[in-house]
Amino acid sequence: MKNSLKQMMRTPVRTILFLILMIFATLLMTLGVSVWSKGKQTMEQYEDRFTTIATVRQNPDSFEQTLLWNAETKDYDVIKNPQYQSYYTPEDLLFPGVEYMAGPEQRAFYISYQPDYLMQYESQNPDMISRGSLIAEFSPMEDCVPDESVQIKITKVIGGDPRLEGVVDYFCDHRNPTPEKLYKDKTYVAILGHQSFYIHGKAYEEKMKSKNEVMIGLELIPFSLESDLLLPDGSTPEDTFRGGKQIFEVTDGFYETDAGRRLLNLAHLELIWKDCQPVTGTNQTCLLMPFYSGQSYICEGRDISEEEYLSGSKVCLAPKTFMENNGLSLGDQVKVQFRYTDRKVNAGRKFWLDGSVSFYVGLIDTDGEPLEVFETSTYTVVGIYDVTVSGTESIFDPGADELIVPMKSIKARDGKNLVNCGPMTDATSSFRIPNGSVNEFLKSRAAYGMENLEFTFYDGGYSQLKAGMDHMRNLSLFLFAAGMILTGLLLFFFSHMFITKQAERTAIERSLGMGKAQCGWSVLSGFILLLILGCSIGAASGTRISDRFSTVNTVDSSYDETYTAKTVYEGMQIEVEESMQTGLWSFSCTLSVILAGTGIALIKMERNLRREPVELLSLKQEL
Repeated sequence: MKNSLKQMMRTPVRTILFLILMIFATLLMTLGVSVWSKGKQTMEQYEDRFTTIATVRQNPDSFEQTLLWNAETKDYDVIKNPQYQSYYTPEDLLFPGVEYMAGPEQRAFYISYQPDYLMQYESQNPDMISRGSLIAEFSPMEDCVPDESVQIKITKVIGGDPRLEGVVDYFCDHRNPTPEKLYKDKTYVAILGHQSFYIHGKAYEEKMKSKNEVMIGLELIPFSLESDLLLPDGSTPEDTFRGGKQIFEVTDGFYETDAGRRLLNLAHLELIWKDCQPVTGTNQTCLLMPFYSGQSYICEGRDISEEEYLSGSKVCLAPKTFMENNGLSLGDQVKVQFRYTDRKVNAGRKFWLDGSVSFYVGLIDTDGEPLEVFETSTYTVVGIYDVTVSGTESIFDPGADELIVPMKSIKARDGKNLVNCGPMTDATSSFRIPNGSVNEFLKSRAAYGMENLEFTFYDGGYSQLKAGMDHMRNLSLFLFAAGMILTGLLLFFFSHMFITKQAERTAIERSLGMGKAQCGWSVLSGFILLLILGCSIGAASGTRISDRFSTVNTVDSSYDETYTAKTVYEGMQIEVEESMQTGLWSFSCTLSVILAGTGIALIKMERNLRREPVELLSLKQEL
């Protein structure tokens, strides 16, 4: 080895250049393979933690203007109502070339009549007077035309909170441009409720004259006696009371008339909302945005399994507050009695998390008869979930006391007792696709049409992460290929300079009696030593640089946004820590270069040793 090193030091520039270039070449190879390894291991480690879902929203085809009288402004309000030629269904999304892991689904939620359970509203507001709506007899405090706020006295509560009997409140036939005159000595009956109209007219002026600070409250207005029941296809059936009279004078025999009987039936249902619980059917828990985003999370028990979803098992997820309010535990059974179906909004739009309820009117059929329970089931609680309240309302908020059940467990899913119907919305319609297949989905969808359907994808940052990883993979492969080519050229070139061109030296040493093995070692040892030194320094440097190089944070947002605005929602991203196990790849790369260089050197040395010393000495030594 000593002789070999002395020989190499006679050409110091060449030797130093070989060492530097080998360091650089090995650094490129090691850096490339390390970055590629980090990206590959990171994606394999976190692939299962990502879930890609999409919500669906159907945009209206047009808007229809409706004129509604406003008694305060003495003019018509222009109300724009969205119009749809038809509603898309989940079956319309089953177009070719798309792979679904769950869904697509358009969720209805079902209102279960639960008189045996304590709901959140009553648990939080046990003594609160319900002023939302009531069916009552009343008399005006004076003869008047209710085209502005007038005072009435509620003389008898037929349906609603009985504590409101005897209360004096403000009333206006707000949506009627030609209201009939009311008389103090007569009794009237109507469905009375608030609709965000404040006191106006003389009553307002009198209040404002007061020097003390006063609160301007809401006025009561009458509601129609029509049925709000819809047909299973979402159409509205005929009803003789639709658009008809709303205020009726109470006379002898009135409650034997069609209007009287209808009012009595509605009165029996007036406070039913206090005993109602929302039940939502789905095909996978992650399709519900509160669970996907982490707003709702299972705190006890387990999730509904894929097998239970597929078979329609009678199992459910129940909210923690509902379980505590009713003294229930994991594994207990909850009896549900489905009475109404809502196919337009999610449960959180009707049963608010604070316990308040925005309920329905007209819960009767077109004959005026109350809608009855259409399905009864018993569900076993396999998981209890809790809800984090952010303080800001969202269209995705879950409903108070909401049960989550397999969609297939509900037999009557065809719009039975349908009280609300509408198109696909972000809160009710969703599906799950494989990670990284957003662009493929959008391309298939673009070829199939459906321009008025909008999709918003949620993947926890997978698209960004994968785009960054793909970008770095291409860069790492380029670095590795460049390093490998450079290494090969260097090994062939410098093995020629340090071995093949040492033919004269090899001939002299063999003439002096040295064996082939000794001659080979004398020439190869220095070359191999420099090779090992250069590869080791280069590999160590490449590994160190790759450790400081983050493939996670180097994100290239290169996903295709051609087909829809805001293709991938960038919120709710999953925290990802990249893998740092690159030592094995660096060692393998270094070892491969050393073995390749040694092999090339041995082949060249073997060629020199095969030739006779006399032949070698006859060769012209190139300077």
